[in-house]
Amino acid sequence: MKAYVMNEKRELVVAKRPEPAEKKDNIIVKICAASICGTDMRTFLKGNQKIDPPRIMGHEFAGKILYVGEKLKKYGFEKGDRVTIAPAIGCGECYYCKNGHSNMCDSLETIGFQYDGVFASLVEIPAKAVRNGNLIHLPDEISYDDATLIEPAACAYNGQIYLNIHEGDTVVIYGSGMIGCIHAELALSKGAAQVFVVEPVEKRGKIALEKVPGVQWINPFTQNTVEVVREKTGGRGADVVIVATSVPSVHTEAQIIAAKRGRISLFGGLPVDGKGYLDSNAIHYKELQIFGAHATTAAYMKVIMDMMLQHKLDAKKYIEKTVTLDNVEEGFVSIRDENTMKVVIHP
Repeated sequence: MKAYVMNEKRELVVAKRPEPAEKKDNIIVKICAASICGTDMRTFLKGNQKIDPPRIMGHEFAGKILYVGEKLKKYGFEKGDRVTIAPAIGCGECYYCKNGHSNMCDSLETIGFQYDGVFASLVEIPAKAVRNGNLIHLPDEISYDDATLIEPAACAYNGQIYLNIHEGDTVVIYGSGMIGCIHAELALSKGAAQVFVVEPVEKRGKIALEKVPGVQWINPFTQNTVEVVREKTGGRGADVVIVATSVPSVHTEAQIIAAKRGRISLFGGLPVDGKGYLDSNAIHYKELQIFGAHATTAAYMKVIMDMMLQHKLDAKKYIEKTVTLDNVEEGFVSIRDENTMKVVIHP
């Protein structure tokens, strides 16, 4: 089958790969739609040492089951079922897995990293993913394209679990890509009084204004973010700051614009070692609460699915381009050169 892979030379290429074999302890799914996420984009631009090549790329997808192994039929999946997946797969046995935080498993393995991914026509779902509940039934009401955005939206939901956003809060989000916009939507749905996105790319700032009614845009190229936030909050600062970008200096600025007792999510990982950007005295004297966020769980994906079904979250408005495997690199280039919000792949 045709697939987009990282080969043995760590090059990203469209290549032929064997179709997954039917086994007693696997499930094979036909990929109906997949999408390019921020991690895929960073891999395209800078490589990724966390991927074990040769490896089929991609982890956001939705599809239809073609085969269920005999040992896995007891888990309630049948040929023809529509499914998606929480791609970060825990061991199922450790403290974190047993307490609902499988994304924190020390033995975490991920589709597209340690297992072949979804930028292909077929994907093999390992038994561990089925046993641990990572494979999720997809309601008919959610299209395959929309379903590819459940996992990234659930990552944002996971990041906000710690932040206790409530009515009257001022929330500042660095980055207005699809994830930043989802963060804004979730914050507004919880009653935040003011939600700002800090975005230097004019196209993305304007898209955020268009797609998320109620959001306000700060352009750090033409405005002083610290001064704007202080002005809009009467000098107090933001109750919640979400760093949905991979710019190291923003981790420092987040502590400056946060109000006393403010909550900060370091949602975006850094391309460097991540050390040296926090001010311990600011954390101490302002009583700041700083949280990390990594991946998500099947439980949070189901929350996002429910929001979609109740029309509380409209993901499809973020899809701006579709490609096939033959022209998949056009999708990456459009994100890089045109700031395309979200690209979906139809294998």
